[in-house]
Amino acid sequence: MKLKKRRNVRTASVVYYRDFRTHFVIFILILFGILSIVRNILLNDYTAAMNIGMKFFALLVARFGLYITSPMTDFSIYTFSILNLFNINTLYLGDISFFMAFAFTLHDMLRARRYIFTDSLTGLLNRRYFVEIVPKVVKLKEYIGKDFGIIVIDVNNFKPVNDKFGHKTGDYVLKKIGEIIASSVRKSDLPIRYGGDEFLIIVSSDKEEVLDEIIERINKKIKDTLKASFNVSVAAGKYIKTKDDNITLEEMFETADKNMYIDKRRSKREDAR
Repeated sequence: MKLKKRRNVRTASVVYYRDFRTHFVIFILILFGILSIVRNILLNDYTAAMNIGMKFFALLVARFGLYITSPMTDFSIYTFSILNLFNINTLYLGDISFFMAFAFTLHDMLRARRYIFTDSLTGLLNRRYFVEIVPKVVKLKEYIGKDFGIIVIDVNNFKPVNDKFGHKTGDYVLKKIGEIIASSVRKSDLPIRYGGDEFLIIVSSDKEEVLDEIIERINKKIKDTLKASFNVSVAAGKYIKTKDDNITLEEMFETADKNMYIDKRRSKREDAR
C-alpha cells in the first residue's frame, strides 16, 4: 500500500511543522543571527557577539523542535531578529523582544505537547499518552506507595451504529461517550481513548466502590442520552493494584480487559432475554 504524501495543514491559529513558514522562520533566525554576530565582531564587541549569538541559538533550537506554532510566535521572532540585527535596544526593546519571542515559543511547546497526547475526536488523552506517560505515572505511584485502579471500557453494539447511520454518526456517538467519561471521573483520574470504541481510565483510588461508582455514572449517562437513539451501552472491567501486587501495567490492563469481556458477554445474555 502506498503512503500518501503528507500535506501541509493550516488552521486559523496553528501551522504544522512541514509548513513553508516554519522553514522561512528558521532561515531568518540563521541568517540574521550570523549577520548580527559578524556585525558585532567587526565592531570589536566580542561580548555582544557572544550574547546575541546565544539568544539566536536558543530561539533556533526551541523553534526547530516545534510541531505547531501560532503566527504571533513567528511575528515576535521576526521583531527580535530585526531589532538585534540593527542593534536597536532603545528602552530595552531588543531584550524585551527576545523574552517575548522565547515566551511565545515556550507557550507553543506546551500547546504542542497537549496536541500530541490528546485524542482529536473525543478530547480525552490518547493511546500515545498511555504508552509513553502512564508508565511513568504508575512508577511514581508505586514509589510513593499509592494504590490505584484501572477501568477498561468497550462500547456495545457500536458496529451497527456505523453500518446503519454512517461513520459521521459513529464519530458523534464516540465523541459523546468521551464527554460522558470525562464528566464521570474525578480530576485526579486519567480518562483515555485507547483506540476505536475502547476507552480506559486510570483511577487514583484503591477502593472498589469508587471504580464501581464511576462505571455506574457512565452507564447511566449513556443510557439516558444514547441508548434510545442508537442502542449502545458499555461493558467495563476493572482491576485494583495494591502495594502487595507484583503486577505490571500491561498485566493490569490484560486482567481488566478480560473482566470487561466477561461483562460484555453478561450484557449480551441479558439483552437476549
